[in-house]
Amino acid sequence: MIISMSIFSSFLIVLLVFVQLISCQSFRPAIRVRLNRPVFDQASSIVQGLVEYEVPRVNIPSTRQCFQEGCVDAHSFRMSSFRQPSFVAFEPHFPNKFRIRVTDFDFVVTGQLSGTITVILNIPITGNVVVTGRSIGVSALLDLQKTVNDQPYLRFNECKIENGIVSTRVANMGLLTDTINQKFGTVLSGQSRIQLEEAICEHMNRLTQQHFSTRLARIPRSLSAKELLEIIISNNVKKNPTSPATNFATLVRQKRATTTSDDYYDDIEKTEGRPAKPLPNVNLRKISLSRDDVINFFNIERLSHILIDLTLLDAASTSSDFSLGISGNVYSSRSQGTTPYSAPYPFKIPQNNNRRMVEVIVSQYSLNSLLFQAHRTNSLIFHVNSKTPGIGSLLKTSCTIDEVCISDEIPKIKSVYPNRRLELIIRSAAPPTVTINNGKCNDRFYEWQMYIFLGGNSSKNRSCSIQYSSSNQHENHCWETDRFRRTVTIQSLDFVSGVDFLGMSVSDLDGLRRTTKAALQNFVSSTTADGFTLSTASMHSPLRLFHPEVSLLPNALLLQADVDLYRTLYSARKTRKSV
Repeated sequence: MIISMSIFSSFLIVLLVFVQLISCQSFRPAIRVRLNRPVFDQASSIVQGLVEYEVPRVNIPSTRQCFQEGCVDAHSFRMSSFRQPSFVAFEPHFPNKFRIRVTDFDFVVTGQLSGTITVILNIPITGNVVVTGRSIGVSALLDLQKTVNDQPYLRFNECKIENGIVSTRVANMGLLTDTINQKFGTVLSGQSRIQLEEAICEHMNRLTQQHFSTRLARIPRSLSAKELLEIIISNNVKKNPTSPATNFATLVRQKRATTTSDDYYDDIEKTEGRPAKPLPNVNLRKISLSRDDVINFFNIERLSHILIDLTLLDAASTSSDFSLGISGNVYSSRSQGTTPYSAPYPFKIPQNNNRRMVEVIVSQYSLNSLLFQAHRTNSLIFHVNSKTPGIGSLLKTSCTIDEVCISDEIPKIKSVYPNRRLELIIRSAAPPTVTINNGKCNDRFYEWQMYIFLGGNSSKNRSCSIQYSSSNQHENHCWETDRFRRTVTIQSLDFVSGVDFLGMSVSDLDGLRRTTKAALQNFVSSTTADGFTLSTASMHSPLRLFHPEVSLLPNALLLQADVDLYRTLYSARKTRKSV
């Protein structure tokens, strides 16, 4: 019995340690966001406008004050005079809070008095009360909290009148006016200060919840990989000339509707094989992709179930910035399972002398987890056919002496399948990975499967398959206005064992491999010649980022941008209605 209890206790300890390790892993942020001083300058301007408009309309509740001589009710308060504050600030406050400071404002509040006092006899009294504030300062501390549903909101921790003088006097009470002011003036002033502090702080809290917490609650709990890809597509591909107003999602649905029973994306057998695009060597001109071209090549709807967790995990502040830790974990809504990678710890935003308004650092862990989930859920599938710009025309099995096609490298295919067009389906056979260093990003696409179909009037029949591995390197970027330019170099592309292509071996296809590598390099260089626009200004998104910059750091990607905070906070509702 004792031995059994000992074994059970040991097992319980191991289980608790394991659960704790998993818990620690899930609470390690893989994305960090830093809001720098210019963000708080914009926030201060917004708060100043709210103060100037709302404080004169503050609602001061009725109150009753009792003395030894009797009780008096004060009611019907209104702010009859208000001098705008000389300084308003919304700023970070150590260690993890925000502070609102409203400095040097004046006001005059008037109200009605009624009650009774005893001076030998009970005497009913009526009159006015006047509360005057001079050089008043109000300070409030807030922190960032979450509801049980992980919705962020701002919580008031402390609010008080810090400076200035509050004096109270009564008027229009006949012969008792001077007596009451002399005897009860100090008490009335103290009570009025407390009452006004409660009213002003409650009003500031209400405004904070209305104008900031409600906007924070709109922040999504997750972001799909599809939405990320749409940011690039929406800014960098041209509209289709035949239907310039067609919605992007509609085009995807149209494509999916046309594939029905012939949708070979999901029907390909999960056999070993890998892709290698058999493309002859040719100098490609600059290629402009349309939305239809992108959808034909890759159905981005396949990424809609892959989600990046945006749960807030921690917060920290200095006198000049406020930092947030975000989960950055990647998961699929369709299936269970975690990634084999570990979240970085510790993970901090590095020192930066050229800070923009907002800095977002994304760890290599999040990028690789996204690729892993995309592979695990069979989402990395690409389609190349005669409609693919820059490549499609090369997939003919027969061509004239003035044309370039696949039979130039593989003459056998012309005799076996003359006058046909090939279609390629490429899918990942192993999780791709990304390694990021200073100024360089190395992509390693370990194993891919490529299935080759013969086009024609008959149904598509798989004729062969090729498997390959490749690696790419992204060189340092440069910027021209708001465009992001990058040089991509395909370092290696190798066919591996398992080739099923007209009975040929890997060595027989070496010429095709070299040609494929050169053609892919030209294709990538042509499609990225004009760079990428990352701005969200033209998107149906509440987030308004401008002048973005991307930097490659050790094991992380750093995005910096400016933000229009006013449009971000107050244009979201209008934007959503227009979608």
